[in-house]
Amino acid sequence: MNLFDRFILTIYSFALIVLSCIAIAATSGLIPQDFFRPYVDQMLAGTNITYLIVAIIFLVVSLRFFFSSFRSNKPKVERGIRQRSDLGEVNITIQTIQTIAERAARRVKGVRDMKTTVKALESGNIITLRVSVDGETPLPELTQKLQADVKEQVEGIAGVVISEVAIVVTEVAQQENYAARKRVE
Repeated sequence: MNLFDRFILTIYSFALIVLSCIAIAATSGLIPQDFFRPYVDQMLAGTNITYLIVAIIFLVVSLRFFFSSFRSNKPKVERGIRQRSDLGEVNITIQTIQTIAERAARRVKGVRDMKTTVKALESGNIITLRVSVDGETPLPELTQKLQADVKEQVEGIAGVVISEVAIVVTEVAQQENYAARKRVE
């Protein structure tokens, strides 16, 4: 619950306390019924817009708290690769693995651009790189070096075993397209 909701809840609770005290006093006979009659007549006649505005505000606040009670308060768990050691659990997020893999891949000559996905499966961790290449570097050498460097960097830095580095060459970037794309980024 944020600060605004707490403020509204405080005012809402205070208003309900006052209304509850008035209802208790009225039903127990502490306040005579004739005291309320002019207010009830005004509400039923519809001549005083203040009652309508207060009722609408109460309705909106009540609906807000009603629907907020259905929201899940579970903390969002980052997807990641968990490792257990003698000192406790380590969770390395997928985003971290992607960043390490992309950093390693950008160092390989001939790689222009890429998109990386990481899958943490029970059978092993798989990194898939969809790369755009320069078209000058031989693809077998480039992809082999890319696989080896990414695997070595991720395993060395994150300590996560990578079972597979899949490479998908998506395009050969033209020099002018690459330069234009870099200017846009």
